[in-house]
Amino acid sequence: MTINVGDKVLLFPDGRGGYTAYEISAPAVGEKCILLPDGKGGYIAVGTGVPSVGDKVPVVPDGKGGYITWSPPAIQGFQIVAWGNNGDRQVTNTPTGNDFTAVAAGNNHSLALKIDGSIVSWGANYSNQVTNTPTGNDFTAIAGGGGHSLALKTDGSIISWGNNYHNQVTDTPTGNDFTAVAGGAGHSLALKTDGSIVSWGYNYYRQVTNTPTGNDFTAVAAGNNHSLALRG
Repeated sequence: MTINVGDKVLLFPDGRGGYTAYEISAPAVGEKCILLPDGKGGYIAVGTGVPSVGDKVPVVPDGKGGYITWSPPAIQGFQIVAWGNNGDRQVTNTPTGNDFTAVAAGNNHSLALKIDGSIVSWGANYSNQVTNTPTGNDFTAIAGGGGHSLALKTDGSIISWGNNYHNQVTDTPTGNDFTAVAGGAGHSLALKTDGSIVSWGYNYYRQVTNTPTGNDFTAVAAGNNHSLALRG
């Protein structure tokens, strides 16, 4: 099956160096794929063939106003090393293996993201921040709070678990338009695709109500009771 000039090809980052195609499928490796923005968050493909829903479409600029599809390299995994306070076995229970791509730390617990998109947690479990770790292989980013944790899913949604004393779990925003997450002692924040920030949870120091407005933010971070964002 081939597409015609003007057909829509909706591409979204898959979090692993490529893109996921919706409503269409992927061209063969090396095939020229000229993509033009359609003004609606997707692209218009000109003169190429296409795939099925969910196929990965890694693309790179061809230097001539279009794109060339390519086979992404295998994702490299790493080992985890932990040190310091071991009162809740947050050091000795560090998982072994070399298939990890990201790590995050809470007050006394830790979590890691694996190559296959799953999450593993260890250490303090007083608020079930370890035992309530979500299952699945569709996670792209993780963050640790005081006694809670957060994860970003491939569909752009957020899931939180663990300590909920300040509603930092139950007040987790819904939607599929998030690109980054961060956790503080009792609050959390997230960056949206439109460059805006949303915060929730503990607000004694107005770390929620004083969240800046605007759509020009590119990164977020959380301290115990304060937050930061990169603007530009």
